[in-house]
Amino acid sequence: MHPQIWIGTIEIYFSNPEAPSVWEPAYTTVTTWACNAEEFSEKCTRMLESYGWKLLGIDRANPVSDKDEFSEETEDMLERTRSNPNAIIYGTFHTYPKM
Repeated sequence: MHPQIWIGTIEIYFSNPEAPSVWEPAYTTVTTWACNAEEFSEKCTRMLESYGWKLLGIDRANPVSDKDEFSEETEDMLERTRSNPNAIIYGTFHTYPKM
């Protein structure tokens, strides 16, 4: 199987830049080239670990279809991924409300 561009929503744990000892959960969109869901997961894990962050889970990881419609931010991520076969691009971190 040849690589395709995959997109998925991942849940992560990252350290707060303003308080590095405080870990926060968040979710973000990731685009990368992969042959299957396992490779997508491995690339997400590798990217996150390079920052010292942790992967909590993956939701809705699929190959990108020509029929899919995306936000401007995601279209930009996809364009950057198309031009770089080694790309692992993540979008805005969305944190959860504090209770």
